[in-house]
Amino acid sequence: MNFKRILFFISFVISLVLPFFLHSLWTLAKWIDALFLIGLLLLMIYSVMLLIEGQFFTAFFKSTRNFFAKVNKKDQLIQESEKRTTYSVDYHREFPNRNAFFQIGLLFSIGSLVVSVTYFFLS
Repeated sequence: MNFKRILFFISFVISLVLPFFLHSLWTLAKWIDALFLIGLLLLMIYSVMLLIEGQFFTAFFKSTRNFFAKVNKKDQLIQESEKRTTYSVDYHREFPNRNAFFQIGLLFSIGSLVVSVTYFFLS
């Protein structure tokens, strides 16, 4: 089994069980809400992965390292005496299954919206 099928199956099972934890009984409307919440959670996980891959936080890491290197006089004197410069470390991470989170999250979110519209307006 590939990762996308495992993620779909686990997310679907969690959406079936989640209404029991949020509410005391299981109804179709509460399951649709849980399915939408799981879809939004998967989309949020995808967006965080996208930010990490795009090195959004690298500038914050570099600026805080530079700030603390300039504030700490002892380290600054050691660097000057050893004649070394502040080196930058790149934090680069790639997530191989990032698109699976996006596709399944979009499927759950849009699917639950369509089912909820048809359920509430046609019944």
